[in-house]
Order: sequence, then C-alpha cells, then structure tokens
Amino acid sequence: MARTPLRPDDPTRIGHYRLTERLGSGGMGVVYLGVSWDGAQVAIKVLRPELAGDQEFRHRFGREVAALVQVKGVCTVRVIEADSQSSTPFVVTEYAAGPSLSEYIDKHGSVGPEMLFGLATGLAEALTTIHAAGIMHRDLKPSNIILTDAGPKVIDFGIARRQDTRGVTKTGMMIGSLGFMAPEQISGRPGPEADIFAWGVTVAYAATGRSPFGAGNSHSILYRIMYGDPEIASVPDSVRPLVEASLVKDPQSRPTARQLLDRLTSASSRSEDVNDTPTQVILARTWQSGSHSSLPPASRPAASHPAPPRPATEAPTADQPNPVMPHGAPSAAAPAPAAPAPAPPAPEKIKVGRRMAAIATSALVAMRLRRPNRQAEPKR
Repeated sequence: MARTPLRPDDPTRIGHYRLTERLGSGGMGVVYLGVSWDGAQVAIKVLRPELAGDQEFRHRFGREVAALVQVKGVCTVRVIEADSQSSTPFVVTEYAAGPSLSEYIDKHGSVGPEMLFGLATGLAEALTTIHAAGIMHRDLKPSNIILTDAGPKVIDFGIARRQDTRGVTKTGMMIGSLGFMAPEQISGRPGPEADIFAWGVTVAYAATGRSPFGAGNSHSILYRIMYGDPEIASVPDSVRPLVEASLVKDPQSRPTARQLLDRLTSASSRSEDVNDTPTQVILARTWQSGSHSSLPPASRPAASHPAPPRPATEAPTADQPNPVMPHGAPSAAAPAPAAPAPAPPAPEKIKVGRRMAAIATSALVAMRLRRPNRQAEPKR
C-alpha cells in the first residue's frame, strides 16, 4: 500500500502504538502504519469522529471485532487489538507488506493465469474463514487485497457485520464499492452471498484489467449489475466456470465460499510439509514470489544473452504459450534465444566439481607420499 506522511491534524499515538505514516483513508476512517512496543509494524484503523458518536455503531463495532479476532486464515490479516470504548475507536491488525491488487493492475494491466489461480484460491480461503466466524466482509475489492510475497491478504473489515444482523443497515442504504456490489447489496439487504459476487467481480477484474460490468456513470454500472450479463469471455478457463456461477443474480444460486475453495483445491497435491493447507500448496505452486513488486522489463535483452521468462502478468500470444510456471521451476515454453552464450555451471555442479578435484588431489598426494617408501624397500 502507498505510504504518505502524517498530516498536521493526524494523531501521533493511538493506544500503545506510535503512528508513523498514513496507509489510506475511506468512508469509515483512516488507516495508519504504526509501531508496537516491541518494534513490530501494525496497521491501525481509526474510525471517524461522526461514527464514534453513534452508540449503535459502537455496539456493532465491538461485537464484530470480537468475531474478527477469531479469523485466523492463511489469506486474512490477524486482528491484534481493538477498543470500541475509547473516545476514538480503533482496530489494530497485522501489517501486510506489498502492493494492493488495484496498484498491481495499474502497473501491469492484468494478472497472469497461474498467479490468477493462486489469487482466486487465496480469496476463496479468506472468505471461507470470514464466513465461518459468522461475519461478512461486504467490501471485497482490489484495493482491499494486498499481494504479499507469500500470497494475497484480504484486509479492511471496516464495514463487516454479523450475518444475523441484516436489519442494521437501513433499507435503501448501499454499503460497498461501486462496481463490486451484488444486486442484493444495491437493494440494501445483502447476505454473505454478496461476498461471493464480489469474489467473482474481483477475479474477473484481475484477469482482464477491467470490470465485467463495464465502466461509465454510476447509474449505468448499477443497472448492468442488476440486469446485464457480465463480460467474462477473456477470463481463463481454469476459473471462468466459478466466476460465472458467482455472478448470477440470484444469491441462493451462487456457490458458497467453502464450495469455491473445495473446487479450486480439489486437484492440489499434498506438499512435503504435512502442515501446509491446500491453499498453501496451491500458492507454493502458482504464486510468483516477488513478481508483483516490480514492473516488467521495458525491453528484452540483447540476443547474445539468454532471454528471461516473461513476467506472470504478461499476456501470452497465440503462437507463444504462456510460460508462467510454478515458482522456482524453469519455463520450457520460453522462446529460445539466437546463439545464446554458454551458461555458467550451476552452483551444485561447481560444488561437485570442486569436491571431485579435492578428492583427486588428495589421492595424488597420497600416492606421492607412498612412492618413496616403495623405492626405499630393499631388492630381493
């Protein structure tokens, strides 16, 4: 996430935490980068004063935070502390380092097929964990997804609420982000199925770099969400059926988060680490560690050097299959360069070569040490 300096009217301390920078702001409050007593970095969301004065909101906020503390998934940030009784209510979560999905799309245009599958799986795991705690996110979107080196992390449960409190939101009040809201969210009565719809919109957006319901003014976008068909023809086959099922208008006809996760992880092989979850197995295979932190190269290297594999976000052409491979594996589909320079021996081979040379040298020394002894023996 982009960091900006503190403003003159920003607090410098909240609770036991020292605030150092701004991470962002929204309808619910401001998110700061903070430092705890042991030097660890944390994210602190401070609620707006007008919300702090709403006793109904305070009550709901405290109840939801109690549930959020129980959310401990692979792809969700952990809630560390919260205070709904303070004059300035706040919630502290672990800090997830990395660009947001929206920042990544702005730079790269889209997410490559392999990384997309890992993203879809991670988001399904996050929603499964959140819904199992009895709450909903209600604002899943690219800016609330951080791409860390280990995988995606869902952040900002600022407008989450318990699933059994549908009446809290006033009829006709829309809570969410334009373009990522489900039809029932527009009408003001969303359930956890709205998070599934947002999952489908987000995955389609990541795959193509554009919303499946197009752009334009708010009225046209909302109309297409309510009555139009999503444009998902360019979404890869590996996730398109699930995206399509998640974007149906009828909430009860959508898959649950658990069903999405089970479908995505059904073909995953067990990792050598028996403690790994199916989601971690898939992320280890598909997530391009570090590829989301920098832009693709501006130009290809000269032909006299081996051409590196294309970044995961570069769209493959018709005559050149996508070379994205699991992290650490070579790309067999990458085009062979003309007259490549001889590659240096791998570190393992260098190590073995040196070991063999050492053995040979030791043997030669031993032979030379023994040779004088044989010459000194008396002739018979």
